[in-house]
Amino acid sequence: MYDEQTIATYVYHSNRLDGLTLDLDQTQQILAGTLVGDRIPGEDGRTFEAEVVTGHKRAFEGMLSLAGRSDPVTQEAIGFLHKLMMGELLLSAGEYRECTLKYKGLLIASPPDKLAERMAWLVNLINTGLERAQDAHKFSWRVHHEFITLHPFIEANGRIARLLLNLVRLRRGLDLSIVTFESREQYSRAIIEFQQQKIRRAQEKLASGEF
Repeated sequence: MYDEQTIATYVYHSNRLDGLTLDLDQTQQILAGTLVGDRIPGEDGRTFEAEVVTGHKRAFEGMLSLAGRSDPVTQEAIGFLHKLMMGELLLSAGEYRECTLKYKGLLIASPPDKLAERMAWLVNLINTGLERAQDAHKFSWRVHHEFITLHPFIEANGRIARLLLNLVRLRRGLDLSIVTFESREQYSRAIIEFQQQKIRRAQEKLASGEF
């Protein structure tokens, strides 16, 4: 469905947004099998497993498979995408984290003991919106922002969030969205603004006695 250049470009930008510094040429070579080795240096001097690239491609292809189906999205399917991406790198791939994260981009608490319940809510939101959302573009971004806010996995939450963004988009007939590394400030700001709006709405409900 997508050519190798498009996939490499997607994987490169999504990895960069999650802090990896392998460049586009390295990403293309890894996917083509022409750059091999246990550890590959990024532009910042750190080294990375080639698996961060090949695993991301596997998860991208898994997302395309889910996008081509019509059955409901499940928590197991999301966990499977994470396992495709991180299965060679994390023992806990596909499993919700059991620790509390301290991350400056998260304004709303997401304790580990609430993750299964909140992910069940998110999955229901996805499936309901796939059928009913009038603005598919806005809905796809809401799914992305909600997932980022939950941050259910120990690692690769941003990459999975962008796969879910595109899962929704493709099921609803929209184009693939590649969030570029160059747009990272605008992208991060949108996530923060979404969480701030959620906090304001919750405070307004509390003040009005709706809770």
